Formats: sequence, structure tokens, C-alpha cells
Amino acid sequence: METMNTTDVQANEGQRLEAKAGMMKSSVFFLILLVLQIPIGLVIGAIAGKFPENHASLISVLITQGYMLISALIYIFATKKSITKDLRVRKYKVSTFFLSIVMLITATPMANLLNIISQFFAKNETSGAILNITEVVPWWLAIMIVGCLPGFIEETIFRGIIHTAFRKRSVLTGIIVSSISFGLMHMNFNQIMYAVYLGVVFALLVEATGSLASTMVLHMLFNGVNTAYIFVLPKLFEYLGKLSPAYANFNLEEQLNQGVSTSQLIMAASVWTPFAIGGLVLTVLLLKVIAKINGRELTWKSICEVKEESRDVKPMNIPMILCWLFCFVFAVIALFA
Repeated sequence: METMNTTDVQANEGQRLEAKAGMMKSSVFFLILLVLQIPIGLVIGAIAGKFPENHASLISVLITQGYMLISALIYIFATKKSITKDLRVRKYKVSTFFLSIVMLITATPMANLLNIISQFFAKNETSGAILNITEVVPWWLAIMIVGCLPGFIEETIFRGIIHTAFRKRSVLTGIIVSSISFGLMHMNFNQIMYAVYLGVVFALLVEATGSLASTMVLHMLFNGVNTAYIFVLPKLFEYLGKLSPAYANFNLEEQLNQGVSTSQLIMAASVWTPFAIGGLVLTVLLLKVIAKINGRELTWKSICEVKEESRDVKPMNIPMILCWLFCFVFAVIALFA
């Protein structure tokens, strides 16, 4: 019996050290990724300056996503992570796929509300950047570049590498760290609020399905629909302009540059609030249904429970704190730029 107890203690200690090392490695990886954004930004500026102004957003997205993808692949191979076991890129049930799309629909109103609230103090820069990209490439290529590519890469990094590492302490730790990191990574307060929220939703979906593929698909759909919306909106107003002179001179780019007035934001927030609250309730219920279908437990207890072998592992480390400070400082700079 003593030998067995000693073996158990050694096994637990091994798992504790493995969890702590995994959290540290993923944090250092994220910190390096962020620091690299400084020289990458200089490269983007130098290259974009040689092209027409409306090409700058396209160049920025391609270079940024390219270096993030390469960095993620280097990390995965260097740490010998298994795509299926460690990152959990696995098949999931077809019924779960359709339910997750419904869940995305119910979760979107809250994301829209947070986007509106953030615009009381931060400008919406994302729509303008997407509009620039839609002006220089076909719609299907824009959806691939703005929707599918970031969705795949960001899920690999935040729900794959970071969430998987920190959930070894507890699922809640993984959700909090990966979601805040995902939100802050955008480095502007307009996106941070709704990105943190979506990060929580995506992390819970990974836990409900046991598959990172489920959030990759969902993230791609979310970005893809937003990109398609920017394509469709000008054509819609062009059609409305033929029916009514009030819409004849509508200019989407000019409207985006002008921003939204406080009264318009208050009106929009009041309209979206009941849908956001109702949608949030439905989202939680759908996540529980998805988890049940996949034979997984998704309760408050299972989420908060700290694993026995990782009780002595701190939920945060210095590299991750530095990551958050780095992102926050740049978000403040962007706010007053």
C-alpha cells in the first residue's frame, strides 16, 4: 500500500509540474507573439506605404495572420503538442454542429450590445478595415481572409494553446485566462469587450463538445457573416436609393468615418438589451444541451473545480501578467491616438 501511495504522490507531482510548465510555456509564447507585433507593425507600415491607401488593411491582415500562424505552428512542433490530444482538434457530432450555429445566433445579440456600449468611449475601427478589404478583393476572398483565416488561427492560439494549458489547473482558469487574453489581444477597447465575451462562449463550447474544431467553425462563421454584411450593406442602400431619395446619397465609408452619435447609441442599446439578455439565457441552455449530447459534464461545479494534482499551481504567472499589461497599454494608446 505504501508503494502505491508513493507512486500516486509521484504521479500527482508529475502532473502538477506538467500543468505548471504548460501554463508557463503558453504564456511565454503569447508574450513573444505580442512583442513581435512591434517589428511586424513597422514592416507592415513600410510595405503598406508603397501601395494605395485602401490596400493597407489587406496587407496588415495578411502579414499579421501569417506571422501568427507560423508562430503557432513553431510552438506546436517545438513543444511536441498532439493536434488531436493536446489541442483537441477532433470530430464532433453533426447535431452539435447545427446546435452550435443556433447558439451563435442566440449569443450574437449580447456581442452586439457590448459593441454598442464600447462605442460610447471607443471608435469602431473594425468595420472600416473590413470595408477597405472588400474594395480590393472579391467577396469570397474577403470572407476567406477576414473570416476563415483569423477564425482558424485565433482558435488554435487561444482555445487550443492557451485554454488547453490553463485548464489543467481548472476549466474556469482556462476560460478566464484564454478569454481575457483573446479580448486584450485586439488592443482596442471597442473589440476588447465583445471579444472577451465571445472568448468565454467559445471556451465553453470547446468544453461542451470536447473539440476545438467546433469553435473554429463557429468563429469562421461569425467573422464571415460580418464580412458579408459589409459587402451587402452598400448594395442594399443602393437598391433603397432607387426607391427613395432619402437613401440615394448614402455613403457607407463616410458614415463609418463619422461614427455614431450618443443618442443613436443609447437608442441602439435600449433596443438590443432585451434580445441580449434573452439570447444569453438561451445560449447557456444550448451549451448544456450540447454537452449532454456529447456525454460531457458542463456544470458550475465541474467548471470551477480545481484539479487535485494542481491545487498548489497558481492560476496566473508573470509572463501572462506582462502580456495583459502590454495589450492594455497599447489599447490606451490607441484610444487617445
